[in-house]
Amino acid sequence: MKLNILVLHKLGCPRLQRKCLTELVFFLRKNQPNHNYLYHDVTFPFPAPLMELEFDAIILDVTLLALRWGNPRKFQKIKEKYQFIADSTALKIAFPQDEYDCSALLDRWMCDWGIDYVFSVLSSGLDLIYPSFSNKGTIKLAYTGYVDESLLDYPLKSFDRRNIDIGYRARKLLPYFGEIGETKWKIAHEISSKLKGMNLNCNISCLESDQFNGVDWYEFINDCKFTLGSNSGSSVIDPDGSLRMCVISHLNKFPNSSFQEVKKICYNENSDVHDFTALSPRNIECAILESGQILIEGEYSNLLKPWEHYIPLRNDASNLDEVLNAINENGEVLAMIKRCKEAILDHQELRFSNMAKNIIQLVQDSQKTSKIRQSSKILDFNNINNYNIRLNNTSSFVFRMKNFRDTSKKIPVLGVIIKLLFSSIFIKLTISSLRILGFPFSKY
Repeated sequence: MKLNILVLHKLGCPRLQRKCLTELVFFLRKNQPNHNYLYHDVTFPFPAPLMELEFDAIILDVTLLALRWGNPRKFQKIKEKYQFIADSTALKIAFPQDEYDCSALLDRWMCDWGIDYVFSVLSSGLDLIYPSFSNKGTIKLAYTGYVDESLLDYPLKSFDRRNIDIGYRARKLLPYFGEIGETKWKIAHEISSKLKGMNLNCNISCLESDQFNGVDWYEFINDCKFTLGSNSGSSVIDPDGSLRMCVISHLNKFPNSSFQEVKKICYNENSDVHDFTALSPRNIECAILESGQILIEGEYSNLLKPWEHYIPLRNDASNLDEVLNAINENGEVLAMIKRCKEAILDHQELRFSNMAKNIIQLVQDSQKTSKIRQSSKILDFNNINNYNIRLNNTSSFVFRMKNFRDTSKKIPVLGVIIKLLFSSIFIKLTISSLRILGFPFSKY
């Protein structure tokens, strides 16, 4: 029997997102295509008639769950609009990440909506993150990223033909992720400073303008002999977002404050003491694309080991000479790259195909013990497919207009005019007019 599955997300325009994020959103449909899926971006209202339909499963994607650490009013508004989920008899599954950020809000949200399964990327400290939900629902292990089978066919450059010796991309995070968060961008600065004047072609940056999206990221890795990396996660737990707000408020007043200054003002003595880390999507991508990894020492979900799968780097780069000696040992480097790729590919739990199969099995098992669907409420997926087309047209139009507005508003004077012209009200009126003319747009 085909399952009817609703996936709620807030991806925005897919072409502007990292490929690993779009893969996370759509992995079920891609790997288990024989079921009926409705993908809905919560940026747009959920049609009232669809609220009456019986779904077999409702999936809360990471991009939706990230709303908890944004604008509190917008977060509450979305929760109110989608409160129907709490009353649904569908199996409800959530895929959160960065669970240490606004953890109490997340814990309460999972309980309020009666979520059955939370797939956590954390292997420890779950009693701190989910003190209430752990007594009501089930927590299973997940990962921040998975092996996309199509990446296995990516045309690889041989090691000696790669142009970049050491590559790295990271964003400079605001200082509310503790020492672990700070290391992600500081290591780029340390390495860049120490490698100046050396006969190495390095491409290391934390600038927003230098970030890659989509296949450009793969092409970058494929041109790197070695890729720098660090633990993905945080050493801080921020239950209600007050730490985040304190940091933002302080930096608005004193934008040049150092991490230690911010820490003194906003952290308490027990703040920066945790170790919430996990394997990151880039670890998987670099392994598959056969770029040697130079990583800050860490657990990496207990899948990657120093010297066996990666070259370990201290978080202050004090052992850089040891690292540079190691990258010149071509024979051992190539063997290490091979071992790393094998370790990732041999771990079946890291396959999108395996995760999708497990999710479908959970839903099917729940069907065996739940009541049979009322025939009058079984999804008519001819109508759903038409709705998907209208929603895709609408979302594509809206996100293109907003991206144009956000890009253009940086232009003096003209930017203000464009911002006013392409306001949300203008976009809504345009869509209404196009619908009247017969174009397949949904209400916005």
